[in-house]
Amino acid sequence: MNKLKRIISKLFTKKHSTNLNSSKSFDEIYNDLGCFKYDENGFKIIYEETNIAVKWEEITQLNAYKKDLIAIDRIEMEIVCGEKYFVISEELPGWFEFVIKTKEVFPTIPKDWDLNIIHPAFQTNFTTIYTKP
Repeated sequence: MNKLKRIISKLFTKKHSTNLNSSKSFDEIYNDLGCFKYDENGFKIIYEETNIAVKWEEITQLNAYKKDLIAIDRIEMEIVCGEKYFVISEELPGWFEFVIKTKEVFPTIPKDWDLNIIHPAFQTNFTTIYTKP
């Protein structure tokens, strides 16, 4: 019976809610805070079983790059806080607002990094967009 439950649970796993499978229009996705909650000191990401809180001052580096997924590329951002880091991608609900917010909080971030990183296609284009002084 347990074996049958495992097989069934794998067949009917919950689909993650992402920007790619959302029924929202692009404008709605672009303006959505998604899984991000902001305050003057930082942000929280609350997404499914993930709950991460980060203060802006804890961020020591932001790295952006593309991941080649054969048919498409996915933009990802590595958020480094000292010795720890985590990665978010453009599929995460609230991505666009987060990119805008980081440009406001860290004025040294190039304003067009997100447009420049997309070319050429299928190249990683790893870029450090912010390093804490």
